[in-house]
Parts: sequence; C-alpha cells; structure tokens
Amino acid sequence: MATGKFFTFRKASDWKRGVAFHLSGDGAGGLTIPRQTVYRLTRRHRFEHPQLDAPITDTAVDFDGRWYLIDERGVIWRADLPGGHAEAVRSEAQEATGRVRIAAGRKSIVALNAGPGSAIHWMTTDRGQIRWTVTDWQGGPFHGVALAAGPDDELVVLAGIGESGSLALLRFDAAGEPQRAIGVPPAGEGHELAPEEDRFELAVAADGTGWLLDRKARRLAFFEPGSDSASWLPVPEEGFAGDIAAICPGGPDSVWALVNGDDNLAHSALFRIARDGSMAERGSAGNARGNRLFAGPNRLYVWNEPGRDWYVVEPADETAVWRPLGRRIGFWISGALDSGHPENEWHKIVLEARMTNDTQIIVRHYASDEREVFVDGRRAALDDWLRDESVPPDIRLERIGRLWSAPIRDPRDALLHKARGRYLWLLVELIGSEQNAPVLNSIEVRYPRESMIGDLPSIYQRHEPSRDFLSRFLSLFQTMLETTDDKIEQAARTFDPGGVPASSLGWLLGWLGIKAEDFWTEAQLRELLRKAPEISRLRGTRYALETVIAIYTGEKPIILEYDQVKPLREIPELGAAVDQLYATEPNSFNVLVKAEHADTETKRVTLQHLIETYKPAFTTFKLIVLQPWVYMDLHSYLGMNTVLSEPDLLTLNERSSMPHHTITIDRGFDHRLDLHTRLGIDARLE
Repeated sequence: MATGKFFTFRKASDWKRGVAFHLSGDGAGGLTIPRQTVYRLTRRHRFEHPQLDAPITDTAVDFDGRWYLIDERGVIWRADLPGGHAEAVRSEAQEATGRVRIAAGRKSIVALNAGPGSAIHWMTTDRGQIRWTVTDWQGGPFHGVALAAGPDDELVVLAGIGESGSLALLRFDAAGEPQRAIGVPPAGEGHELAPEEDRFELAVAADGTGWLLDRKARRLAFFEPGSDSASWLPVPEEGFAGDIAAICPGGPDSVWALVNGDDNLAHSALFRIARDGSMAERGSAGNARGNRLFAGPNRLYVWNEPGRDWYVVEPADETAVWRPLGRRIGFWISGALDSGHPENEWHKIVLEARMTNDTQIIVRHYASDEREVFVDGRRAALDDWLRDESVPPDIRLERIGRLWSAPIRDPRDALLHKARGRYLWLLVELIGSEQNAPVLNSIEVRYPRESMIGDLPSIYQRHEPSRDFLSRFLSLFQTMLETTDDKIEQAARTFDPGGVPASSLGWLLGWLGIKAEDFWTEAQLRELLRKAPEISRLRGTRYALETVIAIYTGEKPIILEYDQVKPLREIPELGAAVDQLYATEPNSFNVLVKAEHADTETKRVTLQHLIETYKPAFTTFKLIVLQPWVYMDLHSYLGMNTVLSEPDLLTLNERSSMPHHTITIDRGFDHRLDLHTRLGIDARLE
C-alpha cells in the first residue's frame, strides 16, 4: 500500500483550481469537450413526376410545409416531394413577358410577372382561383424582381418604382391593398434590374421580419414590418468561401445562408447570421448544391432547380470544434501543485477516464522549484499567465509550449519521468471525434517518488542510468501490488448493498442462496440484497413471500389463506362464487396483485416463479390478477381496483345534463379486442 502524499482532482470545485480551455463539466463531476448542434446533410432525393416534364423555374414552400412549383409554361403545381406526387393547382399558364416568380403564404399562392410592367396575381391554394391582381403602385407601373409572402398572407415585393427606378420593398395586405414602401439603400454597385437574372432574393419570417439578399453585391439587408428603410449588414468573412446562393428565415432575428461549394469537391456551407451581422451558427450541407433554401420543422431543405434534386439538412449533436485550432480538442492545466520541498521527485499520476477507440487523452507535465517562467522575454508567474484573459487562449498555450514534457498517451497509471521540483503543473489534452468525446473523471498525483529499488542492495543504486531504468521497471510490479492492496483495503465495500458494483450483485446474492434472475433490475437486486438475511431466515413464511413480491412489484400483495376464505364457503349463497374466485384447499393460499404488475406474460411467469420459490413447503397457490374494471360479482377490493367517488352530473351543454343513475354502455360491434370486450354483448366470433 502506498504511504506517500497525493493531490486529487475529481469534482467540479477541484477542476476550478486549474484553467480549462474549451472544456465543460459532464454533469457527474468530470471534464469533457462540450457538445454542439450542427446542421448536416442527411438525405438526398430526386423529384420525378411523369406529368411535370417542363423545366422548373421557381419554387416556394408555405408556412405549413407544402411545396409549390412553377414550370416554364407558367403552370403551378403542388408537390409532395417525399411521395413523388404532384398536382396542378392552376393549369392555365401565367402570361408574362418575363420570368414568373412565386411565393406561398398560409392560404395563398402569389405569382409575380417579373420585369417592367409587372403584375401580381393572388391565388387560393386549393384551386388556384385568382382573387385579386395588382398591376401598379400608387398609380404607376413597377418593375418587380422578387417576392415573399408573410404568415398572414401579406406580401412583400422587391421592385423598382418611379422614373428613377429606385429600389423599394412594397408591402401589400392579404386583400391586395398597398400598405407602405420600405426604401433600400444602394448596395455599392447600383441596382441594375434585369428580370432574367437571379440577383435578389427575399425571405420573410413568421413574425413579419424580412431579409433581402443581393447576390451580386454579396450583402444582406434586414427590415421590419413597420420600418421605413432596410439596413444592409456586413457578411462575416470568416468561413465564407464562395457566393451566397440562397437564404431562408432562421428565426425572428437571424437568417440562414447557403454557400455552394466550388467544383473542386468543396462542401457547401450553411451559416445562420444574426441581425447585427455576427455568425450565430454554422452547418454543413455536404455536396448539396442548390439555388433555393427553405426552413422546415427542425430542418432545412436545399432545392436544386436544374436537376430537381432536393436535400434534407438536419441538426446533429456532435463534439464541438475549438475554433482557434480547428479541432475537436480541449485542454486543462492544473495550478501549481506544491509539495513543500525543493527538489521533490514526483512519483506518478493515476487517471480515471471514459474513452472510446476514436478519442484520446494526452498528459504532459512541468516541474520546477520556482513559480515563475520566462514568457515573451519577461518573467511571469505561470498561474497568472494561464489566467490572463487579455491574451487569446491559443496564444497562451503556444507561448508556454516549450515547458512541457514528452506526451503520456492514454495513461491510467503512469510514472512522471524526470519530474523534479517543488512545484508541478499538469497539462491534460482531451481529443474527441465527431461522435464521441473523452470524459476525464479524476486525476491523482502522488509524491514523493516511491520505488522498490530501495529494498534492493545498494549496489543496484550506484549507477544512475541503471538505477533509473530499474526503478521504472520495478514500478510495473509496484503498481500491481498497490492495486491488490487497494482491493484488500476496499474489500468491505463488496459486502455493502449500496456500494457493491452492479456486476457483483448476483455473485453476492448467490452466497445467500438467492439466484439473481435476469428479470431483476439493479435497484431491485440491491433492495433484495438488503433484505436477503431476513428473507433467507424466514423463507417459507407469509412475511418472506410478501417481502419478495413487494420488492419485485413495488407494492405489497394481498395474501388470503385458507382460514380467511373458509367462512365464506360456509355461506350457501356464496359457496359457488368462492370456489370460482379462490383456491379453497386446506393447504392452499391466494395471492392477489394489481393488473399492472402482471400485464405481460413475462411478469406473470416471474410472479409465479417467486411464489413457488418462497412459499411454504407442501402448499399450493392461486395467483389472482385484479383487473382495473369493477363487476360487483367478481373481484372488487376497495383501494386496490375499486374507488368510491361523489356522483357527478354529465354535462352535455349549457342547458342539458345526464343524471348519475343513467348508464351508458358501448354495445356497438366494433370488433375490437381490448379490456372491455364481452363476447355476445359487444363482440362476436365470425
């Protein structure tokens, strides 16, 4: 058994004595890399329909998730993309000189004939009936280029108005009445309005806030329902490699942007941008290249019009990436561990962790007689440097990288080689994968150095290189002995019902002659172990039988013995009923349990097995399962399967009610087999 001193880290307050970089608590006192939700491509589909043979020119999704397509002939289709079905909502072609764009609200489909002299057609979603048409704005024509519908079927159209063709967002209500024009400031390169180009795109959220994308200027604008002007936002440069292909609402204050990957197999990216221009969330669309982006319930859809491909992008929970290093990694550095003695030789570390094959933990150490080190050409206390938040975390780690020892990979019990000094610092590196992250449960640092070499003759200690090797070699056997000593010291825990490992519960119960069957849960086995001495001593008694059944079901059963049932048999009116309901032999007894304790064949067989095992010798029994409904001529036990309540009137409406003495029964022959099925009353065999 080790007799040295040690430092231990195993709970949240212990880890706070050090400095953590990109680590968080696991909820049980350990440290791990945090998790993050990232949108990733999960499915790819191709929409094919024999009747929809013309090229698709625009796509829209309403607020209930229904898809609408318009082909180059101007025919509008409602499509079930997963089912591969489509039906024409309006088969009459939309006459237009330019491209027709569509948007979908809750009850409407809106078509915009883009270009000079634009027209807006508001149609119903069921039959495509045109309810209203708008061809002007405040008495003059307009040049529409994009549109989006709001949740209340209001409409926002991006258009050039007036003689100057200044760009504005035109708002219409659900009846087609103009509401207001929201100005759009120039985006740097002017606003050349060419209807054949897909320069602009609009997106409106459920609360009426909207976003405008200018693909050519590579900018986003945000606007609110009551605002007079839209505000351009700077697009974050970090991670934005490529042009923005499409947008869709990301919530009340953010927008999702799709950036297509290039032709060199670069993956498409998703970015959720807040209204202040900051990056709120990132995602990956894999190889999903598209020109439209739609938001669904807890997912995103990418639509590629030329190939009629559509992709499902869903959130996935995965190990978070530390952005400064671009890896799924985290660090923990202990504060200075003070041994109190200069030139102290630190012994070893004992580490407990949960890891998978795709994760790793690396430990490095640094020992010194001084707390200060040289950083950036000056002396600084190492602990103060590690906590200096004015320096980025990755820079702090980089500047002290030279201090640390060679890595110890995935240690469980490892010597600290050449760790000499009063103070010791540990650097623990946790490396995760996309799916998994290691969990650091505890670290124990032992000192001073303890070696079996001291038990050998002095000749083995004279030559320093040989002494060092032999000391490390003997540490293997020393660890084995210490482990054995620890097990011996902790042997008493093996007999503790609350402390014994779950894997040893069955073994320990076997000592008491109790076979732990597979149907027992861990909690039940621990309770059985607590009561085992008493149950074993009183086996074959009513108390032992009640106790075992109560442990298994969570509720004490009703046990009726022969002497309790016998007086009922002597009543002439009850004799036949008693024989039907109970076991009435002199050496028999009855066990009554609730229906939920025997609602499966496994539970019923288990109860019978327990009763057979713990019943008195040479006795028979009858297991009675009490059903949850009540017939007064069958098993009815107040508080078990019967409840008395105050009679209540069944209210039919404000003026009518049904008295409590009225009985309604379900006499319909609906051919269902359930708890209330009665052959000949509401069920028959055919």
